[in-house]
Amino acid sequence: MRSQFTIDEVGEMLNLNPQEVEEEITNGHLTYTHSDGKRVITLYDLEKYMGSDIAMNIAMEYIRNQNEAKPQT
Repeated sequence: MRSQFTIDEVGEMLNLNPQEVEEEITNGHLTYTHSDGKRVITLYDLEKYMGSDIAMNIAMEYIRNQNEAKPQT
Protein backbone atom coordinates (compact mmCIF):
# COMPACT_ATOMS: atom_id res chain seq x y z
CA MET A 1 0.00 0.00 0.00
CA ARG A 2 1.20 3.49 -0.78
CA SER A 3 2.18 5.61 2.16
CA GLN A 4 2.76 9.01 0.49
CA PHE A 5 0.32 11.22 -1.37
CA THR A 6 0.52 14.53 -3.20
CA ILE A 7 -1.43 17.57 -2.11
CA ASP A 8 -3.76 17.07 -5.09
CA GLU A 9 -4.37 13.44 -4.12
CA VAL A 10 -5.15 14.37 -0.53
CA GLY A 11 -7.54 16.99 -1.84
CA GLU A 12 -9.34 14.32 -3.86
CA MET A 13 -9.50 12.02 -0.83
CA LEU A 14 -10.93 14.70 1.43
CA ASN A 15 -13.10 16.50 -1.14
CA LEU A 16 -10.97 19.64 -0.79
CA ASN A 17 -9.28 21.68 -3.46
CA PRO A 18 -5.47 21.83 -3.32
CA GLN A 19 -5.58 25.37 -1.91
CA GLU A 20 -7.68 24.17 1.02
CA VAL A 21 -5.16 21.38 1.70
CA GLU A 22 -2.39 23.99 1.60
CA GLU A 23 -4.35 26.10 4.11
CA GLU A 24 -4.62 23.12 6.46
CA ILE A 25 -0.84 22.75 6.21
CA THR A 26 -0.22 26.47 6.72
CA ASN A 27 -2.54 26.55 9.72
CA GLY A 28 -0.62 23.66 11.28
CA HIS A 29 -3.52 21.22 11.17
CA LEU A 30 -2.00 18.87 8.58
CA THR A 31 1.67 17.94 8.58
CA TYR A 32 3.76 16.90 5.61
CA THR A 33 7.16 15.55 4.63
CA HIS A 34 9.60 16.46 1.87
CA SER A 35 10.35 13.81 -0.74
CA ASP A 36 12.48 14.60 -3.77
CA GLY A 37 12.06 18.31 -3.06
CA LYS A 38 8.26 18.12 -3.03
CA ARG A 39 5.82 18.23 -0.17
CA VAL A 40 3.99 14.95 0.34
CA ILE A 41 1.47 13.91 2.94
CA THR A 42 2.14 10.51 4.44
CA LEU A 43 -0.43 8.09 5.74
CA TYR A 44 0.92 8.90 9.20
CA ASP A 45 0.23 12.62 8.57
CA LEU A 46 -3.35 11.77 7.58
CA GLU A 47 -3.74 9.56 10.65
CA LYS A 48 -2.68 12.43 12.91
CA TYR A 49 -5.05 14.77 11.06
CA MET A 50 -8.20 12.66 11.14
CA GLY A 51 -7.59 9.53 13.18
CA SER A 52 -6.05 6.26 12.09
CA ASP A 53 -9.19 4.31 11.21
CA ILE A 54 -10.69 7.05 9.08
CA ALA A 55 -7.39 7.85 7.37
CA MET A 56 -6.74 4.21 6.53
CA ASN A 57 -10.23 3.74 5.10
CA ILE A 58 -10.02 6.89 2.98
CA ALA A 59 -6.54 6.03 1.69
CA MET A 60 -7.50 2.45 0.85
CA GLU A 61 -10.65 3.60 -0.97
CA TYR A 62 -8.65 6.18 -2.93
CA ILE A 63 -6.01 3.65 -3.96
CA ARG A 64 -8.67 1.10 -4.92
CA ASN A 65 -10.45 3.70 -7.08
CA GLN A 66 -7.18 4.70 -8.73
CA ASN A 67 -6.37 1.08 -9.52
CA GLU A 68 -9.83 0.51 -10.98
CA ALA A 69 -9.50 3.58 -13.19
CA LYS A 70 -6.23 2.37 -14.74
CA PRO A 71 -6.58 0.58 -18.06
CA GLN A 72 -5.78 -3.10 -17.86
CA THR A 73 -2.75 -4.17 -19.89
